[in-house]
Amino acid sequence: MWVKLAFKLFSQEFRRGELTIIFAAIALAVLTVFSLSSITERIGLNIEQKSSDFIAADRRLSSNHELDSSYITKAKEYELQTAQMLFFDSMLFANDELVLGSVKATSNEYPLRGQVTIKDHLNGISYDVDSGPSQGNVWLSEGLFYTLNIKVGDKVELGAGIFNVSKVLMNEPDAPFFSLSGNKRVLLNYADIEMTQAVQPGSRVFHRLLFAGEEQQIQAYYTWLKPKLKRNQNWEGIKDRQSPLGENLLRAERFLLLAGLFGIMLAAVAMAVSAKRYCERQYDPVAMMKTLGGSRQVIRNIFLLHLTMVTLFSVVVGLLVGFILQYLGAGYLSQFMGTELPAAGFKPWLLSALIGVVCALMFSLKPLLDLFDIPPLRVLRRNLGDKLAISRLHVSISILTIFLLMWGFSGNIKTTLILFTSTLLVIAILFAISRLLFAAGRRLGLRPGSSWSLAIATLQKRANANAVQLISFALAIKLMLFLVVLKNDLITDWQMQIPTDAPNMFIINIAENEVEPIQNFFISNDIPHEAFYPVFSGRVDAVNGEEFAKRVSKQENEEQDKDARRGVSREPNLTWLDTLPDGNEITEGEWFSDSDEIQVSVFDGWKEVLDLKLGDTLTLLINEQIIEAKVTSFRKVDWGTIKPNFVMILSPNMAGKVPVTYFSAAQLKDSDTKAISQLLHQHPTISMIDIKSRLEQAQSIIAQVTLAIGFVLSIVLISGALVLISQVQASLAERMQEVVILRTLGARGKLIKLATLYEFLMLGAIAGFVAAFVSDVALLVIQQQMFNVEGRLHPYIWLLGPSSGAIFVALIGYFMVSNTMKQNTQGLLRKIA
Repeated sequence: MWVKLAFKLFSQEFRRGELTIIFAAIALAVLTVFSLSSITERIGLNIEQKSSDFIAADRRLSSNHELDSSYITKAKEYELQTAQMLFFDSMLFANDELVLGSVKATSNEYPLRGQVTIKDHLNGISYDVDSGPSQGNVWLSEGLFYTLNIKVGDKVELGAGIFNVSKVLMNEPDAPFFSLSGNKRVLLNYADIEMTQAVQPGSRVFHRLLFAGEEQQIQAYYTWLKPKLKRNQNWEGIKDRQSPLGENLLRAERFLLLAGLFGIMLAAVAMAVSAKRYCERQYDPVAMMKTLGGSRQVIRNIFLLHLTMVTLFSVVVGLLVGFILQYLGAGYLSQFMGTELPAAGFKPWLLSALIGVVCALMFSLKPLLDLFDIPPLRVLRRNLGDKLAISRLHVSISILTIFLLMWGFSGNIKTTLILFTSTLLVIAILFAISRLLFAAGRRLGLRPGSSWSLAIATLQKRANANAVQLISFALAIKLMLFLVVLKNDLITDWQMQIPTDAPNMFIINIAENEVEPIQNFFISNDIPHEAFYPVFSGRVDAVNGEEFAKRVSKQENEEQDKDARRGVSREPNLTWLDTLPDGNEITEGEWFSDSDEIQVSVFDGWKEVLDLKLGDTLTLLINEQIIEAKVTSFRKVDWGTIKPNFVMILSPNMAGKVPVTYFSAAQLKDSDTKAISQLLHQHPTISMIDIKSRLEQAQSIIAQVTLAIGFVLSIVLISGALVLISQVQASLAERMQEVVILRTLGARGKLIKLATLYEFLMLGAIAGFVAAFVSDVALLVIQQQMFNVEGRLHPYIWLLGPSSGAIFVALIGYFMVSNTMKQNTQGLLRKIA
């Protein structure tokens, strides 16, 4: 019998809108999590696929010695695509010209991701292909054509083999971003390696295997492969590359994760508020049912059935709306990205449905238990049971549930703790502020009949309810501010790394007598270029006369001096400059002074490595020459940019003391191709490193990430607005009562409207100020811990938070209650009844 009654009550309450709030909250939680998780998963897959072009595969295995053939056999069992590569240097000979080329031999399957860009002849138009050269053919980079004085169709000797030059090699998807091989690259078919006879036992070669396939199969294969890898073999993907792109992809992924976490938090807040409000609205019906003889068991069964039905219905609707939203969003993003986004898996469906059910259960359980304890006497004394409205247990359960949901979604306890702790900080600060402000409202002494007086009195009267509203408003504003500021910081950082005016070509091995002609060439052809930097290599041999430990011969049973100072083994490229280059910042000391002694500015990363301090004297071994230089400054260097950077920069009086070559960088347009070809023909000994296509790839991926982040951010902003709406809607009944009382006492409509507007303005401003404060502090931690960027304060959000919070809350709040203001007193009384 109770089931029939439950369905009848459910139907009536649904028609009257009694279940609208809790239904909307659960649906909001489900659609927010589904759309966010689905979109972020699809965007992440697309970005990962696009980024895989940079290594021509999903994963690659590198080795200095030949790889076991079983690796390929096992990969096929896991249904993975594979391609083989071999790198070596060999001489090329044609037309009595001899040059050392950097050879990359690839199997027919190369590339597994991305495309190779070629031209049919030097003056032809570039186009993309999905494979390398066929047997008997080689593709040469443009510089080799000028050095060897050949054209497409000619023959060239590579090692002991003779090959047909069939194409001009413009770009490979996995070409190194910066390589000294420059424009001396050769692409060879893997089957022709034996024909060259250049690879013999003991030859310096580099092996690589490429893999592509489903992520699950790749992970399973790596589980099999990992125990078999040697120490000098490396397994890597795009995220493992030490490059700005790999780091930026990790940052984008973490941002999307944050957005998903914030979406869950907003949806959970909306659900908690709505569940509590729904149960409060049932206090009177439950009291009436108990008065008419309804048992606690029957009442419990009825409302649990209501909760089950509304939860199932809400989850279905939330999934449907979320699917439509992410489908439309993915279509919109696909148009701008120029690519079809991969389909998402089952995870978004399961995750969003689970979160909807968990939210409904955990956030409704305590209010429902309170609902069952409503005394029958409430029909006579309407205030009975109101003390159950605020429950510490309910708050604790809600907080714990939100934490567990965030942790389960992120899988990262550190990230969850940072966000969760900052959120608790917001709640604590706001609760204290709300108590102080609302309690002080009576002592402000504003004049009677003033809208401000009425607004402050209303705030004080509803201190508990307003404290909850204030916390909800601040959480929504904090999360939105957090993502907006972080998005701007990330995009600004990316744009700084690859600015629009960045050079896209490097010219190296320039002789001193070639500097002026090449510089005049750039000027006459209107090609923007960097300065010409003198370059030489040198080794730090001693500090303050204390020599570093020298390498010893184990063959001769020599023992290393354990007391000797430890240095660095490599010889970095050095230069001398008279001004501090862009992208460098002096962290300690001063730039070069007018002095006869040679001075040096050192990258601050080497300060600890070499145990240096200002005033130390470095002994540099350059070829056979010894140069002493005094350390006058340490520099912070942004190695993520493509600008020329140096570990050590010497003072200008170093000029003329050691032999050098020069290098420069330029920004080329497509129309400059012919002119650059002439330059290479006139100066065949220089090398050109063209990174234009690599920059375009990187900028394209960053643009996609930026667009994706903007779309995800818009979903979170909409969720935040819905949270604010649910909070205001929860207080509509109480506001109706206040309007009726004020009108009965003779208050004018304008006074009531302005008082309501001022109330929301104050709530929004206070919430925005606290949200800005906590967001800025939390951003310092998040930027350093999650994004590996220097944390910084953002003064503008101290104005943006209160102003946007006041406007945002006032507009939404006033819009929600405006219909109440327009209704006459008689209509409002009917609704209240």
